[in-house]
Amino acid sequence: MFDLTIVAVGGLWLLEDDREGKLGAYASRAEALAAAGDFARVDDEPRIVLVQDQSGEWDETVVEPTAYH
Repeated sequence: MFDLTIVAVGGLWLLEDDREGKLGAYASRAEALAAAGDFARVDDEPRIVLVQDQSGEWDETVVEPTAYH
């Protein structure tokens, strides 16, 4: 059910989509989650994101689409 995944690898946080593949690499988890919000704007719906931290632990979070300004 997760179409967006963020994985910590080598000091970077990689954002991936199950259909599009790699979407970007970010310096922090917060930056990667913000980018996931930008990606969620396409459907204008919240997205459940699966996140793997540097210790290998998995978590899930919901990101809201980034607001239009």
